[in-house]
Amino acid sequence: MDWTSLAGQLAQIGLPALGTLFGGPLGGTVGAVVGKGVAAALGVAATPEAVSAAVQADPNGAAVKLAEIEAETKRQDAYLADLANARAMEVQLVQAHSPIAWGPVVVSVMNYLLLAGIVLAVGMGWLREDGIIVGFALGAASSVYQYWLGSSESSKRNADAVRQFALNSNTPTAGQVAQTAIQAIRRR
Repeated sequence: MDWTSLAGQLAQIGLPALGTLFGGPLGGTVGAVVGKGVAAALGVAATPEAVSAAVQADPNGAAVKLAEIEAETKRQDAYLADLANARAMEVQLVQAHSPIAWGPVVVSVMNYLLLAGIVLAVGMGWLREDGIIVGFALGAASSVYQYWLGSSESSKRNADAVRQFALNSNTPTAGQVAQTAIQAIRRR
């Protein structure tokens, strides 16, 4: 038995989003990580057989214990869908030659000009270095960078954290398990 075989069983007890994590294209890979958290939540060994037996023995109890993981999975799915819709809307505006498509460009340029102005003002002594002002400008510029180029460094750190979590984890929280699974899905 492997982790992907749990997909149907979890869907049958009312946890379709969690079942999808095990049954998707990365089910085996995700299952190895998520399975530890599911097993910990059920209080069994981190093997597909033990998880399956626990679900079969008490489907209602398993559904209750795994409901938090399921809810976090649904929240992350909604977040990813919202992100995809925003990107799709931007593409449609560009394809339609809408002037609104220039909105992100204008905001981006303004953020970088703000940062340059604050750095210049601090460097010339016109503005006292204030951590709040400089921090705001750096945060705005960082947001622009991530909007246009993505946060590949952040994704790498997340992947490293997930890997470390999987190697060192004793009993992860349901939120950690769901976040790990969502991050694995994002990478595919």
